[in-house]
Amino acid sequence: MRANVVLRIVGAVAALVAGYAHIKLYNDGYKDIPVGNIGKQFLLNAIGALLIALGLVLPLIIKQLPRWVWMAAAAGGIVWGIISVAAFFIARTDGGWFNFQDQPGFHPSPEAQLSVFSEIIVVICCTAVLGTGLATSSRSDVPSQEPPAPV
Repeated sequence: MRANVVLRIVGAVAALVAGYAHIKLYNDGYKDIPVGNIGKQFLLNAIGALLIALGLVLPLIIKQLPRWVWMAAAAGGIVWGIISVAAFFIARTDGGWFNFQDQPGFHPSPEAQLSVFSEIIVVICCTAVLGTGLATSSRSDVPSQEPPAPV
């Protein structure tokens, strides 16, 4: 169970780092890009990162929150991270992401590196979180093989 907690915290921090990179780029001029609602996409990406981080960590603090909260956050983190990384690389192709072509390579720097590597960490952590969480729940669903205690 401890591994699940560590993975949730690392995943949450990585999501916040990627969210920070996106909100910084949004404020540094991406909000004004007229093609494909790129500015709105950067803002929504940052909001998504915050929601994922909260969903992973809040159930550790507020014990009354149901288990599905962090599981949904982990599933969302996987989808969010994959789409974000894909968008990054597609935006550097000839067709671009919704016709938006960004700078080649890992530019603007350091935000490009921060976002891509953090998003990959989110995908890895959230996949492991779901794996350990599902494994724990399946073990707890199996009846004990020990005989009942005498009365």
